Amino acid sequence: MTRTSWCARWLAVALTASSAASMAAAPAPSLAEMVTTAASHNPGMALAEAERGVASALQSKAEQPFAGAPTANLKYQTDAVGSGTGYREWEGGIEVPLWLPGQSDAYAREAERTRSVSDTMQAAYRLQVSGDVRERLWSAAIARSEAQQAHAALAAARTLLDDVQRRVGAGELPRSDRLLAEKAVLEREEAAQLADTRAGQLGERFRLYTGMPLPDQLPQETAAADVNLTPDHPQLRLSRDRVEQARARRDRVGKTRRSSPSVWLGGKSSQAVAGSGYDSAVGIELSVPFGGSAHTAPELATAEAELTRAQVDHANAQRAVEDELAQAKLELERAKAAVGQTQRRRDLAEQSLTLSQRAFALGETDLIRLLQVQADALAARHDLDIRELERDRAVSRLNQALGVTPQ
Repeated sequence: MTRTSWCARWLAVALTASSAASMAAAPAPSLAEMVTTAASHNPGMALAEAERGVASALQSKAEQPFAGAPTANLKYQTDAVGSGTGYREWEGGIEVPLWLPGQSDAYAREAERTRSVSDTMQAAYRLQVSGDVRERLWSAAIARSEAQQAHAALAAARTLLDDVQRRVGAGELPRSDRLLAEKAVLEREEAAQLADTRAGQLGERFRLYTGMPLPDQLPQETAAADVNLTPDHPQLRLSRDRVEQARARRDRVGKTRRSSPSVWLGGKSSQAVAGSGYDSAVGIELSVPFGGSAHTAPELATAEAELTRAQVDHANAQRAVEDELAQAKLELERAKAAVGQTQRRRDLAEQSLTLSQRAFALGETDLIRLLQVQADALAARHDLDIRELERDRAVSRLNQALGVTPQ
């Protein structure tokens, strides 16, 4: 076998092994399906349902005809342990607390704001899950590509070793070349083992979160046409709705700065002396508490503090989203530039490999130089695959920063 033929065979094996995974790619679930499955495996959605339960309770309170539960009372008096003349008196009635002006409406407004928070919590939670799925997906995909490239390099090194051993046996190459080829195989084996371990760890991390294995064919995202923040961003909507919810709660507490008045409706029946008839009467009583603002001041102060905290959280969320978007834009620009640069480097490495193979076949260079050039060519192809995956990840991160949830 000539030098040209075994070098060509070695390169063919490397190219075939590096592209085998893509040729065997199978249909994969969409990113939206991954997110839906991941959301079903995580308990965060229960928070939105709990918030909706609070809204239902507030609405039920607002629809009640009275500010509180009516109470019935019954009173009986006798002089059996006193004068003993046979005096008897029965008195009973119902007392109902009344709404303060605007109090019922305040409960209804808080219920409405709480429902809005519940709805936006679901959207924000799905966006959060989308971000986790995206990060785990692309981290595992990059690690898998690195493992595939490591095995491609190992296969090429083994093929080269076989050819070198045959040529050493035929006396065409010195024994030192075989030692170099064996050393290259050992290095590639170690690199492949490390790459397999990392790929397995990140693949399992993706599977545990989504409930499905890492797909062979990766979902491709298209960068959003409008790369500016909109008010519909789920995280911003949630923080804004929480401000309105806290404001509605503050207003509702402010409407109850004093205890509610109450009305008593009832009657009594009394007997002056034993044997006489009963005298009966009905009556109404209005109770109006006063001076109760000091008792509700702590609750009102707490509501004011919650409103301030919600406003601060909204401002922080706005800055965090803007910063994330700015970083995502820069990352995508760098990733696109890196792909172009790596493509040019790959082309130069391929040309250099071709020239080195010819030189080695003509005896103008040695095996060490050829191994170095071949390693550079493999590294260039590997780097291009990784740069392309990183570009796709940057697109995904940009969509995430814009609040785009896979549908």
